[in-house]
Amino acid sequence: MRLTWAVLGAAALAAYAVLGALLMNDWAVAAASGLPLDATVAAMEAAGQPYSSVAGVLFAVMGLLLAAAWAWATVSPRLGLPAWGSLVAWSGIVACGAPAYFFGSFGNLNSVGDTFADWNMAAAWAVEAPLYIASAVAFVLGVGTLVTAAVRSVRRSRVPRPATALPVLH
Repeated sequence: MRLTWAVLGAAALAAYAVLGALLMNDWAVAAASGLPLDATVAAMEAAGQPYSSVAGVLFAVMGLLLAAAWAWATVSPRLGLPAWGSLVAWSGIVACGAPAYFFGSFGNLNSVGDTFADWNMAAAWAVEAPLYIASAVAFVLGVGTLVTAAVRSVRRSRVPRPATALPVLH
């Protein structure tokens, strides 16, 4: 079961990373300008605004590395990571994806805004929303898992221990 969880979780992290890179480098930029990507980049270059795919590639590479590291940590008998710890780590990676995406995509979208006076921020948001929603859900899942684990730990520590018979001294 743990191996299945690791494969599915790593696949979800990898999908998030690749989706973020595609959004950052292509889809959000084209949606915001209302033009195909090549026409958008040409207009940005003509206006002296930079376009770079480096941030998207770095986002994808870091996401794939985190997915592999998380999967290894999840199945590694050496670490002995409990299931709740694995889930919290996974949730943390996905939750941190939104701020990483925001800062990584800022340059290209800023250039779109500086190039096109009538750029469509709502269209960019519409294609980016699933990424942000996934991060928000992961954050809630991670916090909920931490709270549940803490409550269970406290309850286990409060369970009365059976009284042991003390030797009677005469």
